[in-house]
Amino acid sequence: MATHVRPIRTAVLGLSMLVGLGVPPVDDSGTVTSGPIVTSSRPEVEPGASTVLTIDGFTSPYVQISICGNEGRRGSADCNMSASEGVEVNGDEPLVLEMPVAAPPVDCPCVIRVVGMDSSEVAITPIVVIGHPVGPLVDPPVLGDLVAVSITAREAPKGALDALRSDLGGKINFEVTVRVKNLANTPLKQVSVSASAGRSASDDSLVSLELENPGLLGVGQTWQQTVTVEIPAPAFGSTEWRATVSGAGRIVTTTSTTKHRPWLLIILSMVVVLNIGLLLIRWRIRRRSSREAAAAIAIAIDANGANEAMTSGGDPAAVVAVEDTREFVSAST
Repeated sequence: MATHVRPIRTAVLGLSMLVGLGVPPVDDSGTVTSGPIVTSSRPEVEPGASTVLTIDGFTSPYVQISICGNEGRRGSADCNMSASEGVEVNGDEPLVLEMPVAAPPVDCPCVIRVVGMDSSEVAITPIVVIGHPVGPLVDPPVLGDLVAVSITAREAPKGALDALRSDLGGKINFEVTVRVKNLANTPLKQVSVSASAGRSASDDSLVSLELENPGLLGVGQTWQQTVTVEIPAPAFGSTEWRATVSGAGRIVTTTSTTKHRPWLLIILSMVVVLNIGLLLIRWRIRRRSSREAAAAIAIAIDANGANEAMTSGGDPAAVVAVEDTREFVSAST
């Protein structure tokens, strides 16, 4: 049996050593802020005068442009909607147009506000409307979350050794992307982002992601950062990823799940179990064969002993010899 088990044990030990091999975690890949934008050619404009706008980054085919007071914090209620303009945009290139500046219905600080068809895309740029009164800012009541948060994870590209290690249940690298979108009508300045991973929704013990804070997140803007993190061995089953954003209204948390199955480890374990099962079956067959052979020998001895006893006229020495032989065979089985 030892000759069959040793190659299997050696293979398992050799492959298990690869599980501990690896490369250092990859550093952060940086942050990106994206989303629709609008810029004005003139920072200060008298009512009725025009400014040239450059609009870019919208996926909506149409946008509405309006001049708003109160930084547009209460949406269209702060804007001069009667003087607003709806225009068609081409997502492949920036839109450049001239627009007259009308006085908003409320006090400045004023902005030029551009909104997509479903209001999910918003861009603003500040503008001074000369002669228009300036008043204190009025925030709208908070109705829901001020940010949208997502976290996605996928296995990082890997070489042959990394692939072998992960297929054996060893540590594995994931590329994790966290995104935060500003849903508010004002820029967000105190946004803080944290993320972690665990074996379940209530566990965060596997790894903590080192993320930068977004800083100033403009209206309608999306901040994202991608980092590469290492899930330690044994890496198998489900991993729960969690991202939390604070400092922008109520705390917002989101989760996602990845699953990893170390197929090589599973197949190797099945092979080992199968070999052990075959060895046990072989051992039982050999043991049963030995018992049957011993029983046949005992029967033959009994028959020969009876014949010898009869021919010897019941010689006590012959009877004792037969009994000794029967006991030896019984002990050997």
